[in-house]
Amino acid sequence: MTDTRTPAPASFWVPGRDNTPPQETVPLGPTAASRGLRLQATDPGTGTAPRATEVADGVWEISFRTGRTALELTVLVPAADAVAWWQPGSTTPHATIPPSWGDPADTTALVGLPLGALLLRQDRTGLVYALDAGSHRTSVRAGLVEESADFAVMVTVPDAGPGEEVRLLLDVSGRAFAEAVPDTGRRLQRDGGPAVVPGAEDAVLCTWYFAHQDVTAAVVLAQADRAAELGFGTVIVDDGWQTMSLARGYGSCGDWEAAAEKFPDPAGLVADLRARGLRTMWWVGTPFLGHHAGARTAGLATRYEETALDAAVLDPRDDATRRYLVERIRDLVVKTGADGVKLDFLERFATEVPDDPSPHSPVTATVRLLAEITEALEAAGVRPLVEFREPYVHPAVGRFATMLRVGDCPLSAAQNRVGIVDLRLARPGTPVHSDPIMWSAQDTAERVAHHLINALFGVPQVSVDLVRLDAAPSEALAFWMRVWRTYRETLLHGALLPERPDLGYPLVASHDGDRHVVARYAPQPVALPRRPWREVLIANADDSAPLVVNDAFPMSVRLEIWDARGRRTHRSLAELAAGPSVLPVPSGGLARLSHPDLDPGPDL
Repeated sequence: MTDTRTPAPASFWVPGRDNTPPQETVPLGPTAASRGLRLQATDPGTGTAPRATEVADGVWEISFRTGRTALELTVLVPAADAVAWWQPGSTTPHATIPPSWGDPADTTALVGLPLGALLLRQDRTGLVYALDAGSHRTSVRAGLVEESADFAVMVTVPDAGPGEEVRLLLDVSGRAFAEAVPDTGRRLQRDGGPAVVPGAEDAVLCTWYFAHQDVTAAVVLAQADRAAELGFGTVIVDDGWQTMSLARGYGSCGDWEAAAEKFPDPAGLVADLRARGLRTMWWVGTPFLGHHAGARTAGLATRYEETALDAAVLDPRDDATRRYLVERIRDLVVKTGADGVKLDFLERFATEVPDDPSPHSPVTATVRLLAEITEALEAAGVRPLVEFREPYVHPAVGRFATMLRVGDCPLSAAQNRVGIVDLRLARPGTPVHSDPIMWSAQDTAERVAHHLINALFGVPQVSVDLVRLDAAPSEALAFWMRVWRTYRETLLHGALLPERPDLGYPLVASHDGDRHVVARYAPQPVALPRRPWREVLIANADDSAPLVVNDAFPMSVRLEIWDARGRRTHRSLAELAAGPSVLPVPSGGLARLSHPDLDPGPDL
């Protein structure tokens, strides 16, 4: 019998491709053809054709119904002008174009985001793609086709049950990166994401990097007055509150009761912090059952051992185990009066052992666990703050978090910056926090300022002993916290404009109407807005003075400059010529340009 199905969209070699089922063309219409976009898919055997809708010029949403075999999709676009393949994540390479025969990457609801963009010159996009397969595992191989200089995205959804919907989102509009990616991120979230919970955008003091497991109620309370004075709104009491051990590892996890010697009155501590205007969140190493846990954890189901961590990993598929976790987390929040929890290490539920097919997957069970925790807290009258961190930022689980955090990157300012920007683009509408900022005792005020400027466009988390800081770093922290609080609305809710993702965002800006904030992280010129503006801030996280380019006519401005410690070093009415001007902003410092005929900006 002759096979009349349409051949693959291009002839190119991929390991194992010869053994995959043939794919059929999915018609997308004349716009796709004019831009070189091609899509093919395996026949799922459902008798239901894919439904493709062009929701905007060059933007499609294609809906598939899965059958009894794996769904496989291939997307191809011409790679002319391509610079890099971007995928969100603080540890993900941003400056490479992989080959089409490279290793595929697996994504689940607990690891990664099924979203990517082919970057072109001048920060344009040749393709933005995202896949909504719910909590099901997906495998993606994306790269350049050597035979044709096309870029291919090959997606496999191996484990979805029959009749489930899978949405493929494609954008070949050619729009700017900063516009096309968050637009796709919003559509990937379906409902745009949950509403912002009060407190989710407040700066956080986290105990981890400065106290580690040697954290006590006295240590936390000692920070409270200074934290409130600096403008922090929340304290995360991290790992150590539940154990007397200082040996790291997770052997004490599972009971989730405070160590009485260190926290004799957890509810009293929460009340004391609240009296100072500070919320409290407790850390929970969610999947770990420590080898030194108490008798109440006997009989809980586990999946595998984390020998090096002195713990086993619980099996979320077991009803009694899930019920135990739900009850312990609910009681922790309700009985202490806490404002929320940091649910850590969720990815461990399903990453160390190959996943089982849906619906018996530990990933699916973890999603169920999070829904049950949310329902139990709501039933108790609590709408808590809940922090998730990379890598479990997928919309399928991220909808249960009120804030997302960059993965662990102690002392890595650049990784914090990249993670914040990536998450804001991929998960628009959800508050994005930095990994807790720390620094060496020998670091200068300028370096402290660099760390804070790198977190400027997210919610800053900080982890240093506030009461033992020397004067210079303390002043730098106070100044940049003041800047962040003063301009928070612009920084978090203005239009985010990061430049050159392939270079790690050396320049990032945000504006809301006539107020603009720009941060430079490299010797990169700063172009003043061409539209009318009343205030422009330039934060300098580079060791060179900013070169400012005025593309408009010569103008008079009120110019103010502060150093890294918040000391005003310059204030004048300045004349900016058309073209470039160098502003004497020191490393770690700030310049503010404002209209001389209008009121000066807020006092810093």
